[in-house]
Amino acid sequence: MKRPRSPRVARVVAFVCAAVLLTALTVGPVRADTQAELDAAVAKLNKLVDQIAGETKTVATLQGEANALAQKMNDVQTQIALTQGKIVGLQQDIRQATNELRATQAQLDDRARLAYETGPGSSIDFILGSRSLTDLNDRLEIVDSAAQTDEDLINAIAAKRANLKAKQDSLGQLEVQQMQQRATLQVQQADLNDKLTAEQSVLNKLTQDKADADALVKKLKTQRAKEIAAEKARLAAIAASQHSGGPAIGGVLLVCPVDPPHAYSDDFGAPRYAGGFHLHAGNDILAPRGTPIRAPFPGTATDASNGLGGLSVEVTGAAGYVYNAHLSRFGTLGSVNTGTIIGYVGDSGDAQGGPTHDHFEWHPNVIPSNLHVSPYGVSIVGTAIDPYPYLNSVC
Repeated sequence: MKRPRSPRVARVVAFVCAAVLLTALTVGPVRADTQAELDAAVAKLNKLVDQIAGETKTVATLQGEANALAQKMNDVQTQIALTQGKIVGLQQDIRQATNELRATQAQLDDRARLAYETGPGSSIDFILGSRSLTDLNDRLEIVDSAAQTDEDLINAIAAKRANLKAKQDSLGQLEVQQMQQRATLQVQQADLNDKLTAEQSVLNKLTQDKADADALVKKLKTQRAKEIAAEKARLAAIAASQHSGGPAIGGVLLVCPVDPPHAYSDDFGAPRYAGGFHLHAGNDILAPRGTPIRAPFPGTATDASNGLGGLSVEVTGAAGYVYNAHLSRFGTLGSVNTGTIIGYVGDSGDAQGGPTHDHFEWHPNVIPSNLHVSPYGVSIVGTAIDPYPYLNSVC
């Protein structure tokens, strides 16, 4: 699925294109040195436009690849959770089978101890002590029944041992499977880190190109200030209207909670096992350790740390609150504005040792009617709703 163009990249392209178009619209007499300066500026701007267009395309490609890797990592984490659930269930079966085996063995041990205490002649004495043919038949049936009980106990023990062995073999296979799944997750995490590093490099170059473009545009603004303002407004409006790909709900989150480079997928409602089986109540925004996490709207930021989420921050605004977990450290707490840094991406809590990310939840005061349904068929978990379309509008 195509991701929407980054708002920052769209503004850069619109800004530079406006300057180029402005130069093309310049009319009236100019001095030779001024014309030469403008021609040189136009040539450099055209080069920058080409560079920015290529860099924008590269960022979009890397972002798509990073999001695809984020989805794969989510799938593997789901597989690990399901496998862990099977392991726990099988361990319970093994404990039950072991207890049953011990109980049956104890019965057989009691029978053996009784046979030892009474001696091998006791059965013969018992039979010879019969007083009639009927009494003899009754005593023979009692002896046969005792022998059959011993045989049944021995057979039951053999069957229970075989059952226990099969469950232990299955447990070993599941443990190997989980090791392979964790190895796959580590490889995917390394790939994602490479993608995010590459994207950061391109974003740095894009920032430098924007700075160069800004310097040139300032020179051109003295020639056609009015045309620059008009063209910038027109192109900015076009860029703002070019949102595409994926559901998006605007007007709630005012900025992306995590600075670029980052990647996320719609993993709301996915099964998770850490701390007991539960449904994933947010979207994981994967990013390098230390990436700033920002307040998406004005409100109050409070420490919401806990065992599972580790260092966590809630930001409460007029429409509800957001929850950010697994931080590496806190930012500003208390009264915050839109965009205030409230923390930094990490892997604290039950995410320790895994991919660094911000577990992001959205808890509105009033559940909206236009709920988005995640790929797992879930719209609400507790008081949280799927934040994916809200993230799409700002990230």
